[in-house]
Amino acid sequence: MKIKAITFDLDDTLWPLFDVIMHAHKTSNDYLIAKHPQMQSVLFSSEERKMWKKLVQAEPNLANRLSELRKKVIYELLVENNVDSNEAKELAEKSFEIFLDERHKVVYFDGVLSALEKLKDRYILGVITNGNADIKTLKIDHLFDFYVNAEMVNESKPGRKIFDEAVKLAGVLPEEICHIGDHPVNDVEGAVEAGMQAIWMNALEKDWEHKEALTVPEVKNWKELEERFLSL
Repeated sequence: MKIKAITFDLDDTLWPLFDVIMHAHKTSNDYLIAKHPQMQSVLFSSEERKMWKKLVQAEPNLANRLSELRKKVIYELLVENNVDSNEAKELAEKSFEIFLDERHKVVYFDGVLSALEKLKDRYILGVITNGNADIKTLKIDHLFDFYVNAEMVNESKPGRKIFDEAVKLAGVLPEEICHIGDHPVNDVEGAVEAGMQAIWMNALEKDWEHKEALTVPEVKNWKELEERFLSL
């Protein structure tokens, strides 16, 4: 089946996530600690992890709304540590703004932007992500025809709903879409289960960690990906 559309994960597919997300956490946490030093021992600790888990257990769909979940976690931790609720709400909002700003200071893998520019001339391009990175904030929205994230459909990859929404937005058959992503389950398995083709983007050169053997193509850089699609 001829490929008419290509969809992409974002984190660890277009850019490496770890350094940027850790810096975002640190910057937003430093802001909160400067306001309330008692938060030093709370933020990015087992106490914070327990709060994430507690809130998701109480409201499972929050896992699909990462921005809201992060603000709720910070708010609850501040209140638990004797910060007035009104101030806690303001601090949670401000710290999230800081986090989100830093979270978008990504460094793309080599060749990402030039590859997308070339692929856009021949394919419908879309984004399927569980995260809260925003392509408009990144100023790359002109490279894509559509964008869908977990919050928009209230379901995360590898769930079927988010892939079905991408099929609808692409306006082609599922088998005419190839999804590119780094995660063996969320991206590769999820796309295949939704009837799409898939390619494992292994730019970080990780081992294939899945109970099933790798049955889709693997690419390790964006030049290789570009050449694969432009040669079709």
